[in-house]
Amino acid sequence: MTGMLDRRIRVLFAIPALDRGGPDRVLFELLTSIDRERFVPSLMVIEGEGDYLSRLPKDIPVEVLGGPVSKTRRDRYPVLRALRFIRKTQPDLVFGTLRMTFTLGVAAPAFPAHTRLILRQANDFTTNFAELVKQSRVKHRFARWLSKQNLKAADAVVCQSHAMKADLNELLGARAKLHVIGNPVDVDAIARAGTGTLPGSPALVSVGRLMPQKGFDILLPAIAQIRTRYPGLHLTIIGDGPDREQLEAQTRELGLTDVVTFTGFSKNPIPSVRAADLFVLASRYEGFPNAALEALACGTPIVLTDCPGANSEIVIAGMNGRLAPAIESAAFATALETALAERADYDRDAITANCAERFAAHRIVAQYEQLFASVVAS
Repeated sequence: MTGMLDRRIRVLFAIPALDRGGPDRVLFELLTSIDRERFVPSLMVIEGEGDYLSRLPKDIPVEVLGGPVSKTRRDRYPVLRALRFIRKTQPDLVFGTLRMTFTLGVAAPAFPAHTRLILRQANDFTTNFAELVKQSRVKHRFARWLSKQNLKAADAVVCQSHAMKADLNELLGARAKLHVIGNPVDVDAIARAGTGTLPGSPALVSVGRLMPQKGFDILLPAIAQIRTRYPGLHLTIIGDGPDREQLEAQTRELGLTDVVTFTGFSKNPIPSVRAADLFVLASRYEGFPNAALEALACGTPIVLTDCPGANSEIVIAGMNGRLAPAIESAAFATALETALAERADYDRDAITANCAERFAAHRIVAQYEQLFASVVAS
C-alpha cells in the first residue's frame, strides 16, 4: 500500500504465552487466519517461548514483555511494560485473554484515546473465582472485584457460550458489552492428522491437564462403576499436570491399573482421539473445552458434565454424545453407559459435519472480524 493511507485495523493480541493451551490455540487461529486486507495483526506476550509461538507466521510482529518463563508478580502482570508498548505502537484495538485481561484492564485508562479494548473471558467467572478464593480469600476476593471492574470498562467482552454470558450479565449488569463467540477448530487440519490405535473395546480417551478443574478424580470412579459390564473397556488419559501422582494412586486404589493408561502429554493427540469409541471429560467447570471440540471434528462422540461453561451448548444428546446432569461419578457413569449403548447409532461423518457447521475456524474468525470492526467503528 505504498503511497496510500493504510486504513486497515491494527489489532494487538495479548496473551501470557502462546504455547499449548486452549486459549493459546484460539489466538493462534485468529492470528494466522485474520483477513490481512482488513487487519494488521501483532502479538504481545509475557513469555518468549511456546509451541504455537514458534509456528507463528513471520509477518506477525511479536513483543515479549518478560523472559522465557516469568517468575515474579511484576512479570506475571506487567502493566507498565504493556502500557508503554501500547502507547508507543498506538494500535486501534487491543484484544486480551487469560491473565492479560487483568493486566490490560488496569492499564486501559491510560491507553491512547483512539485505542479500544476487547477482553476474552477464558473460564466461567463465578466458578473459577470461587475456586481461587478457597486458596487465598483476601487476594482473590480483591482480584475478583478488580476483574469485574475491568470487564465492565472494556469496549467489548467475548464470552465463549451463552451460559458464560448469562453468568457475566448477572455479575456485571447493563454496563458490560457482552458478545458470544465460540472457539474455532481447523476441521481440515484435523482430517489430515491421521488415525492411531487405542487399547480396549470399547476404547475411551480423555485429553486434558491433570488438575482439579478437569475432574479426572470424578471420571475414575465412574469407570470403576461400569467396568464389570464392559470387561474389555480401557481408558487412555492423555495429558500431564500437578495431580498426576494423586490420580495414579487413585487408579491403584480403585483396582483400575489394567483398565486405565496415563500417557502423559502428547503434542498431537488427534490420531488417538479419532481411534476412540468415545471421548470423555468430567470437568467441574469450563470455558470452552477445546479437546472435546477437536474430538467432534474427528467424528468421535463425547460424554461431558453439565458444568458451568459451554458443555451444554456443545453436546447434542444422542447425536454427538451425552451430557451427565450432575458433576459427580454416578451421574457420569450413567451418561457414559447411555453413550456406550448407542455407539452403533452415532454417525461419525454427521458429527464432523455438525462441528464444522458450528465451529469451523473460518466461521469463528469471521465473527471475530465483525466484532473487531464494529468496536473500532464505534
